[in-house]
Amino acid sequence: MCMRKLLAPLFIFIFMFFGLHANTVYAKVITEKEGNVTIAKSEVINDDLFIGAKSVTVDGIVNGDIFVGAEAIKIGGTVNGNIHAAAKTIEMSGVVRGNMYSGAQNILVTGSRIGGSLLLGGASLTIDKNTSVAGSILAGSESLMIDSRVTRSVYAGAGNFNLGSGAYIGKDLYYASGESKATISPDATILGSTFKSEYTYTKPNVDVGAMQKSAMKAAVATKVGITIVWFLGTLLVGFVYMKLAEKQFSQSAGIVSQSFWKSLGLGFLIAMAFIPAIIILGVTVVGLPLAGLSVLLFIMYSCLAGIVVARALGSALLKANKKAPVFGAFALGLLLIKIVEMIPFIGFMTGLVIFWSGLGALTMQLFTKQKVAKS
Repeated sequence: MCMRKLLAPLFIFIFMFFGLHANTVYAKVITEKEGNVTIAKSEVINDDLFIGAKSVTVDGIVNGDIFVGAEAIKIGGTVNGNIHAAAKTIEMSGVVRGNMYSGAQNILVTGSRIGGSLLLGGASLTIDKNTSVAGSILAGSESLMIDSRVTRSVYAGAGNFNLGSGAYIGKDLYYASGESKATISPDATILGSTFKSEYTYTKPNVDVGAMQKSAMKAAVATKVGITIVWFLGTLLVGFVYMKLAEKQFSQSAGIVSQSFWKSLGLGFLIAMAFIPAIIILGVTVVGLPLAGLSVLLFIMYSCLAGIVVARALGSALLKANKKAPVFGAFALGLLLIKIVEMIPFIGFMTGLVIFWSGLGALTMQLFTKQKVAKS
């Protein structure tokens, strides 16, 4: 009960922080796991917008930031904030007043007006001549084509880099090509300097293969050791958590299972608001003690987030076996999570999803009114 009283002011402060930046409510959340979401041209959303769906089309006006995850994303409307997008394919043809942060297999930016900067990563990136970027472009991909007007600098790393004849760069161009191809049109305009980073390989007089094998064995051994220590340590923490707060543990895991998207969105909001909230508290002398306490509580809840999700995952896998022990389900879920997290990139993204959904579930459980049974 004491812990709840300490956590409540922290999360209330975070919610208030987001409330100061929204016109009506702090966010609008739309989820259609197997469906399509369309924001029509006539539609105006005066909030930050969170969307999770198979495909997403935004043709209307969003007076806030967009956070979207889907297989296919098309944005042709106006976003008076920033765009955070992850998908298989992204087509951007609208207007964004802020920055666009996107990762996808294929990204096409055509006829767009970007008020801030573009930060893009993917297999194939194209920014056409009808696009204007008021800030900078930071992009990395296998194939990168830039033919647009960029007010500031361009930072590019690509297997195949092509700067088209219509490209205009207001400051400097930094690009890395290595042994790959880089084509810069003589008609492209670069007002600043051009910097190319090249990597050459010189055959050493040592057995490189043996050194690589030795280094790889050491790296694998180190990684296995860290993984085992992490797994056993988390098992111990989870066991203690179950013994001290079994009811909270079970309820939080249930929220992950029953309201996954809601807990994921809430956890993301809290994580994004935490740093600016701590900064605001830190600049005031009175707020320093609360800032320190908030950091400690946030670290504690960050550790518990993965434990809660592991319990929910394990329970789902052993749903048919009603006699399975709770701790066994938790251990199974934790083991599966760690295996997935060892996969490059996928593991990193999985870790973020686990962290956000667990943090959101713990927060939702914190503010859920508990029903007391009358004896």
